[in-house]
Amino acid sequence: MGQAQGSMKIGILSDTHGFFHPELTRVFAGVDYILHAGDIGLECVIKSLEQIAPVIAVRGNIDGEDFYFTPKIEHRVLDGVHFAMTHNAGDIVRPAYDLRSRILQPDTDVLVSGHYHGYWCSLIDNGGHQVLWLSPGAAGNSGHHTERTALILTILPKAERSGDLRHDLSLEKIHLGAREFFG
Repeated sequence: MGQAQGSMKIGILSDTHGFFHPELTRVFAGVDYILHAGDIGLECVIKSLEQIAPVIAVRGNIDGEDFYFTPKIEHRVLDGVHFAMTHNAGDIVRPAYDLRSRILQPDTDVLVSGHYHGYWCSLIDNGGHQVLWLSPGAAGNSGHHTERTALILTILPKAERSGDLRHDLSLEKIHLGAREFFG
């Protein structure tokens, strides 16, 4: 996927559980930001990601005292696109009870969540405003997934945007290989 002039690229991952896949250095090379949707596991994962690009992370259910000051919900505007990120927002069938009251804001364009170790990309309604809900799957070795995955989200330059997320954003699923099973 080539990067259009002036476009922003964002690497997205979740559920590393203390494992930094060495391919992330290559596949996230050139991204402007990295979003980590929780269950980081070890500080060294964040430090390795920070060598690639600035990292925005949220705390997941396995993240202990090293991540005490990492927020559970993060709201950011990146190149005019409003992001909400949390580790567990539920899933498409059973969204979290506080999805609309606490996690999403009225102007949220993209929701990033983890926890389920599975990939999905779906549009959901937020009071008449469409939100792109992304779950990157799991990039680590712990959990029930069989394949490690991450995402790269590309935001078109502002001058080329139509105002419709389906045309202004492109998504690439990154396959990091089969999960390694130990012992």
